[in-house]
Amino acid sequence: MHQQHGKAAAPVQVVSLLFTGLGIRAHADGRTGREAWRLIRERHPRLALAAGAYALTLGGLAAAALVRLL
Repeated sequence: MHQQHGKAAAPVQVVSLLFTGLGIRAHADGRTGREAWRLIRERHPRLALAAGAYALTLGGLAAAALVRLL
């Protein structure tokens, strides 16, 4: 693949979220943790909102299960 002279190459953007039963792990352009979440919120706000909704739902289900057991 050849680059044209005078044009800058577009930056590579890799964003992934891993949803598990224990939580959510974020990766963005090789970064993890808070910096990855910051990048995801800036570039993909709907994805960040969906991840937050998932976390709230998971927390609500865990709280409901705990209350049910007591």
